[in-house]
Amino acid sequence: MEKELKDGDRGNFNLILSFSFLHQKSKYMCVEDPPKVAHATFKALSYKNGTILNCDCKRGFRRIKKSVYMVCLENSWSNNCQCTRNSNDNRGKQVTPKPEDQKEQQITEMQKSTQSVHQEKLPGHCREPPPWEHEDTKRIYHFVVGQRVHYECIQGYKALQRGPAVSICKMTCGKTEWTQPHLTCVDEGEHHQFPASEDSQGSRDPFPESETPCPIITTDLQPLTDAATTMETFILTIEYQLAVAGCVFLVISILLLSGLTWQRRWKKSRRTI
Repeated sequence: MEKELKDGDRGNFNLILSFSFLHQKSKYMCVEDPPKVAHATFKALSYKNGTILNCDCKRGFRRIKKSVYMVCLENSWSNNCQCTRNSNDNRGKQVTPKPEDQKEQQITEMQKSTQSVHQEKLPGHCREPPPWEHEDTKRIYHFVVGQRVHYECIQGYKALQRGPAVSICKMTCGKTEWTQPHLTCVDEGEHHQFPASEDSQGSRDPFPESETPCPIITTDLQPLTDAATTMETFILTIEYQLAVAGCVFLVISILLLSGLTWQRRWKKSRRTI
């Protein structure tokens, strides 16, 4: 009984730790999935701290509430996924998988087999978590910024380019995006020449796991334009005021001259009388 309580406390502690970590790292999560390449699949050789794996179960089973997901924390996964059979599930009923599900299962199995061979042990990373009973055919990961995934052609296809094909999740101007892998998969039965200009394009990366610098936008031109517009308006206003003042002065001058002329003629006509 004491052991069960200790295990339960440990599970609750891991859950609280996971939620706390996710709250801190939520802005570093990759929003989109890695880009898709025709006739190719991708895999991660290791997973950065903060990576989330959904605990999905196959049809007829459901995940336990305590094991909704797994989180890579401090080079290890936070908890274990567990699936249990649905209470209303008919055990004798056989479910035939759809063709697309069979193809997806083959790709997933190929991913797992290649991952087990090429696993990397890096600081700040977790290895591929072990499979759990009644696991779904496809694993859904939520990656963080800096995660690398490697692409390779599926069975029956070959890569047209030499060198690794890699995609990296980066932060660009406050938004996450994946780099485009340089990979083209063609039918093995077709004859193609390897383009010499594309050797090892997938490994070229000037900013491997850092934030890509944003383009510098010059904003000094806008204040200058505003200042010039304001100056032109000011000059036009002054010219308009001077023109109006000149017209008023001219009218007043004409009225004064007319009055003086009329006054002189009146005096002259009075003397004559």
